[in-house]
Amino acid sequence: MAVKEKIPTPTEISGESKKFTEEEIKQITDLQGKTQQILFQLGQVKLNEMQLEKRYEEIKNALVSIEQEEQALAASFSEKYGQGSLNIETGEFTPNK
Repeated sequence: MAVKEKIPTPTEISGESKKFTEEEIKQITDLQGKTQQILFQLGQVKLNEMQLEKRYEEIKNALVSIEQEEQALAASFSEKYGQGSLNIETGEFTPNK
């Protein structure tokens, strides 16, 4: 059975602890702040994307509804007037022969 040896820590190797300078600490905290800002912005972009997708689906559904309404109206006019064409400006209907 092999003997397990403990790997020494950097403090144990150097014999003393070291302290970061205020400037080094400031650099680290500045990067942390920038990271938090970017993460917040990413969240905002994703939220906007989700809202746009929802709005897109609502508009798409409204278009489908209008198309169904148009088809129903066309069917009722075909039943009343027969097949033909309508001049929307004059209101004149010309039946197919």
